[in-house]
Amino acid sequence: MHITMLGLGAMGSRMTRRLIATGEHDITVWNRTAEATRPLVEAGAVAAPTPAAATAQSDLVISMLRDVEAGRSVWLDPDVGALTSIAPGTLAVDCSTVTPTFSRELAACCAQRGAEFLDAPVLGSRPQADAGTLIFLAGGDLAVLHRIEPVLRQVGGAVHHMGPAGAGTQMKLLTNSLFAVQVATVAELIAALHGTDLDPGRAIEALAATPVTGPAIATAATAMLGDTFPAAFPIELVAKDLEYATADAAARRATVPSTRTTTDTYRRAINHGHRNDHITGVIKLFRTFPPAGSTGTPGRRGEADPPAREARPDR
Repeated sequence: MHITMLGLGAMGSRMTRRLIATGEHDITVWNRTAEATRPLVEAGAVAAPTPAAATAQSDLVISMLRDVEAGRSVWLDPDVGALTSIAPGTLAVDCSTVTPTFSRELAACCAQRGAEFLDAPVLGSRPQADAGTLIFLAGGDLAVLHRIEPVLRQVGGAVHHMGPAGAGTQMKLLTNSLFAVQVATVAELIAALHGTDLDPGRAIEALAATPVTGPAIATAATAMLGDTFPAAFPIELVAKDLEYATADAAARRATVPSTRTTTDTYRRAINHGHRNDHITGVIKLFRTFPPAGSTGTPGRRGEADPPAREARPDR
């Protein structure tokens, strides 16, 4: 296949490398900053100057972009957007974490051009992308998914069909919300151990051995005992995903108080300078500002938090 990859960040670049490594496809790449294309061109891809130029001759177009704003620009820009040149019959797959509303909008725009669309965000981070064990959560026509599944399995270990367009994105937001809520809760509990006779390391070791703690949370809890938090899933993207989830719930009049509270927690972490830390870096917020009613933690107390930004719908 002639495959185009739009967006070469930490995930998109790794997915592209795996596709190049198969030797089965002609790969075209585009990225907002041209420097990111150079290593992939050296590996065998061809760089294009615009999304429209990248898409013109493709059988399959995959995007891995930061947010709705980036997706709207890359796909729908009236001058250089990917859909200005996409041919009828082309398969378009958006692997970005966006909103169900935008996924459905993009599906409708693709249909107007005669292209097939799937929203297929992934579960996993950089190690899983390197290893080809990402999990795809796909929304869209099942027959289309069956056509593209062999390619998705070249970069992922599992592909799940979740329903019509937007359903994959909905499932991704649900999954990320559950993980973020659990990480924030564990961070709060670790900080609340201050002033008790419990050793945090022993407490986490025991907690990890119980049925209430899954492997991902056990790993996160252990990481929170350290002092460095290199970003694989940075807090600013955690907050973005939670804002999308709460806005989507609000649009459907669904009540998600835990998700909304957790959104405020990560937004406060950003306001206090932890934007670029990994999700587990949220522990720093509780080390500095202890939970109400706790006996205290090392660091400053009593400072007012800057106001959290309200969750907003697509922008």
